[in-house]
Amino acid sequence: MHDQKKYKFNVDVENIRLDKFLAEKLSDFSRTSIQYSIKSNLVTINNKPVKASVKINIGDVIECAFENKQKNDTILPQDIPLDILFEDDHIIVINKPSGLVVHPGNGNKDGTLANALAYHYSRLSDISESRPGIIHRLDKDTSGVMIVAKTNNAHIKISNQFSNKEIKKIYYALAWGSIPDKGIIEGLIKRDSFNRTKFKMSDRSGKSSKTKYSVEKYFEPISIVKLEPETGRTHQLRVHLSSIGHPIFSDNQYSGGKSRTKSYHVKYTSILKRLFKCIDRVALHAESIEFIHPFNKKKVSFSASFPEDFLKAMRLLESQ
Repeated sequence: MHDQKKYKFNVDVENIRLDKFLAEKLSDFSRTSIQYSIKSNLVTINNKPVKASVKINIGDVIECAFENKQKNDTILPQDIPLDILFEDDHIIVINKPSGLVVHPGNGNKDGTLANALAYHYSRLSDISESRPGIIHRLDKDTSGVMIVAKTNNAHIKISNQFSNKEIKKIYYALAWGSIPDKGIIEGLIKRDSFNRTKFKMSDRSGKSSKTKYSVEKYFEPISIVKLEPETGRTHQLRVHLSSIGHPIFSDNQYSGGKSRTKSYHVKYTSILKRLFKCIDRVALHAESIEFIHPFNKKKVSFSASFPEDFLKAMRLLESQ
């Protein structure tokens, strides 16, 4: 199903390609959808169909009808429930549950957040046509707050804030051991050449990364840590905590799994076994995000409540 929108422009510039002119005027449509409409003879200049490469002139009258896809053809719409924290004409803010992959990829062809969005929303940004609406991502196991774009304009403006490190994010993690009260972890991160699904710190090459942290509470032998990433590298928080010898609880990939129990005194065995029963995924939650709204230019902040497994784990630690 397609939703057709009509536009008319009286041209006041010249010597610009038609497709470039329309891309600037219609930021909510992708260049691909604009070119498709031109090829489908849905765009005319002075009542005549034209090619995308034609140069426009002052005084030309452009009329066009653009077919905005109601459902993304590359994403299977699936009725997966969403926890919506906020929604307007420009953005959606959701609380992503742990276990939900953000978009289809190797080994995850469906059942993702992108599939859920395709079902519940007829209009999403299509800058990345295989990931409609998706501006940023959280790992499968990570729960918490995420921003989704309804329009390309919102997508671009929020992406720029991420690139310029203007978005403030706060995460909470359960981490192994007693960590210094606060500090900064920074350095280069690169993909592990021996395991392409992992990342690691490097002295020589990679992308810069930085995370501020502070310990909220320590319940032997687990710390509850507040994390404020200033960059957004893949697996950054998991890699950073592991690099200082305090991996996130239940993070098998970065040395935080059950085998780590052997490194602690036997007096902790019972509580750790019970803790793994409470939370059997990477114990990381994206608690809040702060950014400038792409339309009204006001600073906004949204928070996602701790999920039940995280709350059970914290209650168990506090009850010792």
